[in-house]
Amino acid sequence: MYQRDLVVQKGFKNQIRVQFKNSDQKKISVSNTQTFIFSMFDYLNKRTVIEKPLEILDVNTTATKGLAQLTLTESDTIDLEKSSYSFSIKLLDSSGSYVPAYSNTYYGINGTIELKEDLVPYNVASKEVTTYTKLFNNTTNLYEQFSPALYADPEYNSNSALHTFVFYLTAFRGLMTIQATLDDTVGVGTSWTTIFEKNYDQFTGLDYQNLNGVYSYVRIKFIPATAPAGIDNDDPSYYGSVDKILYRS
Repeated sequence: MYQRDLVVQKGFKNQIRVQFKNSDQKKISVSNTQTFIFSMFDYLNKRTVIEKPLEILDVNTTATKGLAQLTLTESDTIDLEKSSYSFSIKLLDSSGSYVPAYSNTYYGINGTIELKEDLVPYNVASKEVTTYTKLFNNTTNLYEQFSPALYADPEYNSNSALHTFVFYLTAFRGLMTIQATLDDTVGVGTSWTTIFEKNYDQFTGLDYQNLNGVYSYVRIKFIPATAPAGIDNDDPSYYGSVDKILYRS
């Protein structure tokens, strides 16, 4: 093989063609019965991060003989740091030992591969809700508590957009509801649709919910439970508390 640095994109499917040549830069034949292994090394931490076989594409055609392909899937690279790595290609010989199948112009048996993340989105902090607006519903004669309207980033989401909610609850009793709207702005006349609801009975801990859909805004509404001897549902000593809600779109 001839010396060449490789560039791959993190979080994408990368396919790299490998052309085997001799020292005179003439193509050489390889066989489907031969096993070539690509290895990628983190030189600083002294560890192998990827090891995968090559697929032999052509063994007979003169124009493309000695051609193989390396396929790196999204999951192969998504957890790796953006950096430069070393790579090598080795051949499993008939005795069951590995021999180098790559050397550069200086007879080194490793090359350089650069892992980039030009198109991988960076993690964005979750939206956090810790305060709620309490309103009395004259129809049900119950208090309802609402989070602020949370922007759902519709311009960044596909038709199967994922929304994740995490509820931090302490001895909470009541009905938790997630509502959404397609309205471009929110106000008194906003039309909200319920997309999830769940009853809790003195639940303490973390609970989460994943939902799919393209929305402009979402909000959380919860209706506390009424104590058996209570006259309304405004007794935190009975219904507990919604300590925090995290939302990520």
